[in-house]
Amino acid sequence: MARDYYLGCAVYVVVMGCSIRYVQFRWDFVRLGGTNITPSEKLEWHSCFPEFRHAFKCARLTVPMDYHRPLNASENNPKVHIALVMLPGVRAETEGFSKSPMLINPGGPGGSGVDFVLGAGRSLQQIVGEDQDIIGFDPRGVGVTMPRVDCFSFPYAAGGSADGEDKDDYARGDYHRILYTAQLSGVGLPNSSSTALRSRDAHAKLMSKLCAEKDSLSGKDSIFRHAQTPSVARDMLSIVDAWDEWTDGLEKDQSKLAPELGYSEEESEEKIRDSRLDTKGKLVYWGFSYGTLLGSTFASMFPDRVGRLVLDGVVDADQYVSSVWFGSQTDMDKAWASFFTYCHTAKSACRFYRDGDKVEDIDHRYQAVMEELRENPLPLVMRDSMMPAILTVSDFRLQIFMSAYAPIWGFPLIATALDILDRKLGEILEFIPTPPSYDLKHVCEHASPQLYYPGDAQKATLCGDKRYPLNHTFSEIEDMFGELAKVSSFADCWMSVLIQCSGYTIPSIDPPMRWDDHPAHRQKPIKTSFPLFYISNSADPVTPLIAGVKMASKFVDAGLVEQNSVGHCSLAARSICTIRKIRAYFREGKVPAAPVPGKGKNLLDGEWEKCEADEEPWHQWSGAERRANDDIEAAELERMTAWGGIQNAFERVDLWGQDRINRFDLGVWSNV
Repeated sequence: MARDYYLGCAVYVVVMGCSIRYVQFRWDFVRLGGTNITPSEKLEWHSCFPEFRHAFKCARLTVPMDYHRPLNASENNPKVHIALVMLPGVRAETEGFSKSPMLINPGGPGGSGVDFVLGAGRSLQQIVGEDQDIIGFDPRGVGVTMPRVDCFSFPYAAGGSADGEDKDDYARGDYHRILYTAQLSGVGLPNSSSTALRSRDAHAKLMSKLCAEKDSLSGKDSIFRHAQTPSVARDMLSIVDAWDEWTDGLEKDQSKLAPELGYSEEESEEKIRDSRLDTKGKLVYWGFSYGTLLGSTFASMFPDRVGRLVLDGVVDADQYVSSVWFGSQTDMDKAWASFFTYCHTAKSACRFYRDGDKVEDIDHRYQAVMEELRENPLPLVMRDSMMPAILTVSDFRLQIFMSAYAPIWGFPLIATALDILDRKLGEILEFIPTPPSYDLKHVCEHASPQLYYPGDAQKATLCGDKRYPLNHTFSEIEDMFGELAKVSSFADCWMSVLIQCSGYTIPSIDPPMRWDDHPAHRQKPIKTSFPLFYISNSADPVTPLIAGVKMASKFVDAGLVEQNSVGHCSLAARSICTIRKIRAYFREGKVPAAPVPGKGKNLLDGEWEKCEADEEPWHQWSGAERRANDDIEAAELERMTAWGGIQNAFERVDLWGQDRINRFDLGVWSNV
């Protein structure tokens, strides 16, 4: 996305929490680069995105919406058209395509793999190998995979489709969404008032009712009933099978080997001996956050089809399927507490630091700023648009919560905002540009089909995956919130995510596995055709280290690496150690040692491999610094730089219902 988008969205992240959330694609997938792409049950790749420097190829793969009703059984059985984008390896034109492409899922649920690979594909190749073909796909219901999950667009016009995909339907749905979201933004966090939790619950039930109304239009053929994780895992197997069929066809029919696609007529003996060949017909995959749950689900459903699976920022599947995901906040307070330590270490580089401060002084000043904002919300008039906005303590707490996802740049941003508020200079926020997403043309000019709403798809997946639905009385929900508050002081932020499943009643055709009893305590760990590789941070705000230990223990010989850093997923900080282990796993099949959990309930008293981070807040990685130490090769320096490119793309992923803080130029405040 353009730099001005980051700059503009930042003010609404800080001021309003970006309560109206748009992720805009730079293209119309049906007409990529002027090329019509017709969905097909076989992979048909088309050149696309000529505006990019890299030779992307796109396809739309048709799969059954319901795998219990295969496409060959009846032409009337519902279909899903999966959007895929591929970045071929650098030698694809001379040596052929990978035996197994690497599939990517950036998380969410609701994150677009297509958009992620467009932004990070080349950087990913630099990490795992430039000859590796990389595929990003939009999971069913997400982005430009059709049909998409959309709770607001109904067939208002006579004769409209049940999906509400007429432009007028989209425009009206978008208008309703804006009105509703503005109403919800005024509620605040669940503990911001005596009625906030009850109001949040009512809004969640309202959205559940609205989505159910949309679902009822299509009944058993509704995408809402088929957007759950097991179905997406089955789609990944369909992609693997379609890839094998496509590459086998290329090898058998040399007439199809145009220079653009280019297999050489004879493969060298070295190519035949290449260790990557043992992944043919198997999944090679890198999943982040929710993508780890998707990868673990795939490995459980199809253990003999595992090629290489890196699962980064590990979701505890046992808790994910429960009504309220209590344990996800285990390390959140630890992550936020590090802000004060890092700020103190940074001294004047941290804008919220004052001369002579101790760590507790910074904490006390923070508490005072938050109390002031709680008592006196900040009124603002955005100077470029004259749009009124109010910064509340709920808005700001949400952004503090999200800063813990990516502390390297998130903590300095929060420190600067705290400094502004502490110095009573909040009016400065009025001069940051309004994000273009707030332009009325998205509604008035029917531009909305180029947009998608990750929150709708997230609700269908997250809530549809519940083995134990959140259909509880308000009194029970109050008790759940109280239990969550015992885990973390940021329970109010996380409850805002979890409560969205309240009252969700749409049935799932393929419900999730019973993770709490399979394959955990009463069954032996699952043996996969190749061991999995889990990665967890020491202090991850939403996927704690203990989840990595637990999930790795569910699979035979699965490896675990703990990256000693704060933040969500290993992308939170550069680590040459982590990069080396990921590259060795994909290219050489080297699996980190399986963790040895601690005995009893304290699993963290065990042993597993660890990697140190090479950067921290206010001390970002410097290639020049590493060259001076002369302990890193030039190629590894390039990989460390590439890691930053993946970080940038990851910032755009909507994770667990929260709006990401977008990076912007703190130089705006450099003279304050």
